[in-house]
Amino acid sequence: MIEVISRTVASIAKPEYTGENRCLPCTGVNLVIAGGLAIAAGVFQPVLGVAVLVVSLGAIYLRGYLVPGTPALTKRYLPARVLRWFGKETARPVVTGDSIDIGETLLSAGVLVEDPDTEDFVVEPAFAAEWIDRARQYSDADTDEALLADFLKVEETDPSRRELGFEWRGLAFVAHLGNERIGRWESRSAFVADMAAADALARRWEGWTAVPVAHRGELLGGLRLFLETCPRCDDVVSLDQRVVESCCRSYDVVAATCDGCGDRLFEADVPPAVAEASRPAN
Repeated sequence: MIEVISRTVASIAKPEYTGENRCLPCTGVNLVIAGGLAIAAGVFQPVLGVAVLVVSLGAIYLRGYLVPGTPALTKRYLPARVLRWFGKETARPVVTGDSIDIGETLLSAGVLVEDPDTEDFVVEPAFAAEWIDRARQYSDADTDEALLADFLKVEETDPSRRELGFEWRGLAFVAHLGNERIGRWESRSAFVADMAAADALARRWEGWTAVPVAHRGELLGGLRLFLETCPRCDDVVSLDQRVVESCCRSYDVVAATCDGCGDRLFEADVPPAVAEASRPAN
């Protein structure tokens, strides 16, 4: 009998969420839920209320949580200051040497989440809504220089702020400070998307402005890969792989392009080995 009970307990237990791995914010949220359920049940039958409380506490003790999905929900919805009370860090950039792990950092920030239906990563819905709404505002406004100055943290009293400007180089939207080129985007829509995402990130992630500008640019560029709606015309953004010809060679790129206005929102070279493997066999 004891062996049967031990096996049952072992099958229920979740050691990845208990003991040293126990998440105190998750536990706190679930204890509140357990207390609420017990009180609600006790209104109808006191004994039932006690039973609900005992079972709920047992589940929290063995599994770390009562409500399925609590670890992800707690990370996404509890305010950053509450997580810090429990010793939990808010998002930090995952840096290796001079490079940053874009995917892991955006996941840590709660900006990317896993879609259980597709088992792929998508932009968190609330963030996506704020991002697109702000991008639409910027797309219709003549504030590009001011947006870039704020992103670079150039104060309004700084004389260099007046030297910020943009120009078109073919289809590319290029920023310069005086005679020095300081940024390049596939289109103005891509620039607008980055500035809007930067604002949304600053509201969600307290440590955002402390990330070096170069790493912030990488994160914003990577996030653009997940755009589903064009900030310029609201049409669908499609992702495809294509061959680009230059004067001396051809190379494969993966590109995100608006189906409506044709603006390129993301482009990156595909490694030769990957490009070769993805081509259909003759």
